[in-house]
Amino acid sequence: MTCTQYKCLNHLCHSRAVLRRLGLELHVLKRSIFKTASQSKQYNLNSVPSRCCQYGKLKGFRSTAGENNISGRKKHDHCYSRGLFLSTSSTQQHHTRGFSTEMPNGPPWRILFFGSDVFSVKILQALQENRSACGDTLVKTLDAVSTKGQNSVKSYAESVGVSVRDWPVPDLTGRYDVGVLASFGQLVPGKVIRMFPHGILNVHPSLLPRWRGASPLVHTILSRDQVTGVTIMRLRPKHFDIGTVLAQEKMSVPDGCTTTQLLDVTARQGSQLLLRTLETLPKIREKEQDKDGVTYAHKVRPAMAFVDWERQTTVDIHTQYRALSHMMPLRSEFDGHPVKLLDMPTVSEGDVADALVDAAPGTIVFDKRLKLLCVRCQNGWVGFENIVFKKKMSAQAFYNGYLSKVGDRKLFLESVKNGLDVESYMGGVLQRV
Repeated sequence: MTCTQYKCLNHLCHSRAVLRRLGLELHVLKRSIFKTASQSKQYNLNSVPSRCCQYGKLKGFRSTAGENNISGRKKHDHCYSRGLFLSTSSTQQHHTRGFSTEMPNGPPWRILFFGSDVFSVKILQALQENRSACGDTLVKTLDAVSTKGQNSVKSYAESVGVSVRDWPVPDLTGRYDVGVLASFGQLVPGKVIRMFPHGILNVHPSLLPRWRGASPLVHTILSRDQVTGVTIMRLRPKHFDIGTVLAQEKMSVPDGCTTTQLLDVTARQGSQLLLRTLETLPKIREKEQDKDGVTYAHKVRPAMAFVDWERQTTVDIHTQYRALSHMMPLRSEFDGHPVKLLDMPTVSEGDVADALVDAAPGTIVFDKRLKLLCVRCQNGWVGFENIVFKKKMSAQAFYNGYLSKVGDRKLFLESVKNGLDVESYMGGVLQRV
């Protein structure tokens, strides 16, 4: 028996689960490893290249005085950080329950995909098309993991014959080479990440470290970024989007685009960048994210859909509509009742009667020529084709039922603070919650 068959000295010495799988008694294994390691400097632990231990949780082990306080899961991470590995071959042996397979150093890959929404589907579709292509492919096998309940990822996967598991997943060590994650929405623990010899790659639609978190596309538009992009990063546990960067690609944000339109563009770019990354994965030199320029794309809150007519400009409201309308309509209050504002075209100052230029913010008028319900904001007018007040109705119907019956008296939509003013918004995106 030679020590080059095994990886982690601490693990092999003290993990009874591994010993049972190898069919060796504890005292025989310890004696053999230390005897072989002492015969040659070739196996000096400090000279062995780092390899990630694939065996799972470590049991307790004898440590030096400086390591006596290390326990539990930290011992497993400690094994990786100290480079206590005995394998020096270029092809590692990946041992699992019941079978052992070689960890490949290149494509085609056995991939497990994690996702839950429309952006995820577009990435999964690119992987599926690659797997189904003729000739050399990057994807050997492809399965998916998604959250419980029906969603777009499950619908697409079922339509193309991709097997889907519900989250959380059982121990799948040895069945896949690499994981791919896109807009999954769940923190993946370290024990799941370690099931994959090449880890889990995350396709994120922003130029990290800008817009870490759940809603990068929404915040890209809300902040009126001119440049965005896609990042392929290696997943780490405990926090979202903090891992090392494998690849990044910039792009310009299309003028006047909505979140849905930006999703299509970044998903297409992200799919191409992911495939190029998978092609050269073992050779890529990773880098840590910059410590400067970190912002957080927190989940969208319902309060963000309210319009503050007194403080928001026409540009502010159009930006708010482009960022949020795919998720929720803009909102206000009329006569103490909630109102939803739908279908927002661009309205110029000249489209509304000149006599109303000095109207107070929140004033509602009906433009008969444009057939729009127009509302005064801080510096101009914005218009809507439809409104939901007790029920959905057109601007014309709202005029006939309410505005036409009050004569010269003006009706108003109430201003509601939404946290999108510069001070509140920037204070929020700079804080991790």
